Amino acid sequence: MQQGDEKLLRLVQNLEKSIEQAISSSPQVEECLMRVRDQGYELSLVLQATLAFAPIGKLDQKQVEEVAGIFDESDAEFRMSMLDRKFLRSLKIAVDEEK
Repeated sequence: MQQGDEKLLRLVQNLEKSIEQAISSSPQVEECLMRVRDQGYELSLVLQATLAFAPIGKLDQKQVEEVAGIFDESDAEFRMSMLDRKFLRSLKIAVDEEK
């Protein structure tokens, strides 16, 4: 790993720790968690942040959307294999035949 990559990795790790600390020490978050517990529920909070980074001027919106798993539904394509159809039928789920 190059020195620049190591520095970037440390910066990203510091960012992750800072976000975690900000959330865990938030009075508003703690109050909300307490209200849920007061209703008799145990609670586990898991958050995931996706970071996209590139040299300045090189990161575009399409790259960010790809990293975050965001896509235009009009680009989505759904296909079922023969095995998919067979499995669904075994569960008594009606499957339209592909044309």
